[in-house]
Amino acid sequence: MIPSVIHTISDLRFKTKDVLASAMKEPVALFHRSTPKGVLMSVEKYQELMDSLEDYYLSIRAEEYEKEDKSKVKWISHSEMKKRYGI
Repeated sequence: MIPSVIHTISDLRFKTKDVLASAMKEPVALFHRSTPKGVLMSVEKYQELMDSLEDYYLSIRAEEYEKEDKSKVKWISHSEMKKRYGI
C-alpha cells in the first residue's frame, strides 16, 4: 500500500525540510518519473514497524516450537549450565 502523501525526488532535493516535516507526521511515498521508488518515514515510526515485525516473527516461531516433537530435544540441567559457563 502506497502512503497517501506523495513527493517527488525533485521535491526531496529542493524542498528537503518540507518533505522531512511531512515524513515526521506520516510516511511519504517518493516518486521518480511517476514511479514509486521509496518511502520516507520518521525514525520512531520505523522502529515501531520493526518492533511489530519482530513480535510477529517471534510469535510464528513460538507456534512452530509448540508443534515440535520435544522428545528429540537434548535438555541441559541448571547445574550443568552453571558448570559450563562458570557461574
